[in-house]
Amino acid sequence: MIKGSSKASKNANKRDLDIAELLGQAGVGLSGEQQKMLLEILHKTTGENYFIGKKKKKSDGVKFVQILMENYNYLSRIKYLTNAQKAFLLDLVPYVEFKTNILVELNEKDSEEVNVNAASPSYLAKILERDRSTVSHMMNDLMQKGILAVAETGMTTEEGRVCTSRTWFVNPNIMCYSAKDDVDKVTQRIFQKSLRNFKVEGSSKKHKLPVYLF
Repeated sequence: MIKGSSKASKNANKRDLDIAELLGQAGVGLSGEQQKMLLEILHKTTGENYFIGKKKKKSDGVKFVQILMENYNYLSRIKYLTNAQKAFLLDLVPYVEFKTNILVELNEKDSEEVNVNAASPSYLAKILERDRSTVSHMMNDLMQKGILAVAETGMTTEEGRVCTSRTWFVNPNIMCYSAKDDVDKVTQRIFQKSLRNFKVEGSSKKHKLPVYLF
């Protein structure tokens, strides 16, 4: 025989599960006004505050860097980048910092700290198992082409990272690790004039990217 308190507890749990299922369905099939009305009814009926949320997927929280395909394809078509430079850019993907597009050292603790060290050419050469002078030369070439850039000492990102002249950035108009309209203001300032009216070596023709995020 189920005691009163235990039975009430089970009934309450079942009610919460039923409400959770109802809210999940409502988030898909009801308009914003209808959802609001449903929440008000539930509050008056149960005295509890509810909200309509989205169930997490296995893919939620997965980190990814977006390559702007139109721009990348355009640069490939006009042969602006060498194959070695394109391969090197892909090697840099794991080291791009969220929102700022700064190249940083891998965060072993997987924490949300802002002060992860900026990645130097020496660090990248070591972790990518490449020659230090080759990596430095590659990064400087990509900087000349507007794909990479360094900060001015004293620049501070919106998240509070204080940059130095050794802080390297990747142009978000080529490779971006943030929402397209949420690129850090410092990063935007650094690349504001990059890849606009640029030329391919050996040609006088001027080019523009198909897409600019800012």
